[in-house]
Amino acid sequence: MKDTIVEVQNLVKEYPTQNGGGLFRKSSAPVKALSDVSFVLRRGETLSLVGESGCGKTTLGRCLARGIESTSGHVYFNTPDGRKIDFLKAKQQDFKEVRQSIQMIFQDPYASLNPRMTVYDIISEPLRALSGLSKTEIDDRVVAMARQTGLNDSFLKRYPHAFSGGQRQRIGIARALVTRPKVVVCDEAVSALDVSIQAQIINLLKDLQQEYQITYLFISHDLSVVKHISDRIAVMYLGRIIELAETEELFRRPLHPYSEALLSAVPNPDPDRKVERIVLQGEVPNPANPPSGCHFHPRCPHRTELCEKSLPPLQDMGDGRYVACHYADQLVLRGVDSLVAQ
Repeated sequence: MKDTIVEVQNLVKEYPTQNGGGLFRKSSAPVKALSDVSFVLRRGETLSLVGESGCGKTTLGRCLARGIESTSGHVYFNTPDGRKIDFLKAKQQDFKEVRQSIQMIFQDPYASLNPRMTVYDIISEPLRALSGLSKTEIDDRVVAMARQTGLNDSFLKRYPHAFSGGQRQRIGIARALVTRPKVVVCDEAVSALDVSIQAQIINLLKDLQQEYQITYLFISHDLSVVKHISDRIAVMYLGRIIELAETEELFRRPLHPYSEALLSAVPNPDPDRKVERIVLQGEVPNPANPPSGCHFHPRCPHRTELCEKSLPPLQDMGDGRYVACHYADQLVLRGVDSLVAQ
């Protein structure tokens, strides 16, 4: 098993809300974007986060990279020399060290690049801010990374508006990887691109991962892409991880009813194979006012009175699988392979 590089413990992110305006404005229940999320990232792996829009995937990625501040919890980064740094509380030198080691690729290749900066300035900015390298060393690093991500040397003097979406995302990848990070958060990194360009970018990410032993936290709603790139998958619902498993095992036999419903929606290329689509009833609950007990119980076809009263913990089912369901043991014993397998 690969060793652990990042440990996320009890991560919580809440957004305050207010009703009314002026003198009559008053605070109401906060929006719970993340609720007690814990998991580990192994060195050199790809862990994907999947779930419906609004489930907290992007919030989790940004909290891990400290793009936004979490409400509580810990993100421990294990350094090559054996130290454990709590990134959420790190200051000065420790913060600078971990900031170089945890970078982010953003979803929108248009909005994430400064239109007033040249490609060279965009890629070199993290090095100028964090590395302490000389001008010559920065130049060499930028040129080398641009070439590795498929960018011509002549592109470095041009501005983002001159490039296509796929080329802009390559610039974003070069910017994220130029500091030689150990962990990269990919926030829907290919969702805004054409399918043919998606394949190129995914293959590029896999090649760079193999060369530099990068760990990816890959956020996506496209389960076909996730199946191709992931080692493990974490399924999120209303700010919580409700199932985590090896990719092949999750696709073969999802245990949580929500995971099963998600996978049933994956298009099947075999016209002779009939897949029973599981259609969930109702809408995703309001995160400012989540249901009592299991947050999924209003939409779950197997709910019981226990589900309505008690929130199930994320249980270790063995072999690296975790499930947040009161009836996880029964689901394991069910022994029925998913219709979306293979």
